[in-house]
Amino acid sequence: MEMKFKTAADYVINAGTTDFLFANIWEENTTALIHSPRETDKSATAVDIALSLTASGRTVFYVTTQRLSSALRSRIAGNTGLYVHTPRYLNPEDKTDFADIVIADIEEAIAATPARIFIIDSVSRIAALSFGRNASAAYVMKRLVALQVRYGISLLVLAHDSTRAADRALANLADSVIPLSDPSDLSDSSDQSDQSDQSSPSASPGQPEPLPRRQLSRRDRRLLRRQAKKLKNKR
Repeated sequence: MEMKFKTAADYVINAGTTDFLFANIWEENTTALIHSPRETDKSATAVDIALSLTASGRTVFYVTTQRLSSALRSRIAGNTGLYVHTPRYLNPEDKTDFADIVIADIEEAIAATPARIFIIDSVSRIAALSFGRNASAAYVMKRLVALQVRYGISLLVLAHDSTRAADRALANLADSVIPLSDPSDLSDSSDQSDQSDQSSPSASPGQPEPLPRRQLSRRDRRLLRRQAKKLKNKR
């Protein structure tokens, strides 16, 4: 019978190595969170990341709670390494809570497809369409992270900015955070320095410290643009 508890030496040997799925932020077999105001196109960023992963030979499962825009649909057309799924009720009489439908569909996808990278767009809308405890984005996020831990998948979750407490609750459940505070974060015209990208505003006296804001650096923005350009040239 294999020993359940391991020494540090055995732990390091068995841990092996993991790859970064996006720049040096989102690591394989972990949960990353993209959060930003509603006006920021998080879906476009998530699709960029998904396309870069499929271009490297990985299989990605994209769960979207809304119909993707025509621009995004044209970008993913013909991509056989990307699954796109919109959870739905079975019929008008189906009383299943929407969050339960999403969780069940992800578990089915884990069993039925080769995908081990999942993008959830978005936890905010899942909570908005749900009731009871599932009406809390943090509770739905906790359920998603539980799936990530249970099945050893890689998870990228999108969320709208909300209250500071709600944003902190989501961030605390993620292994890494990619906040997009402005649509220009991915644009060529952005002139923010790497240092300012990773800085966070100071808290007012007597106020809790703000949520750490790990912005996309110039290097990461360039990486996304190069990957998108390569994919466009291939088509």
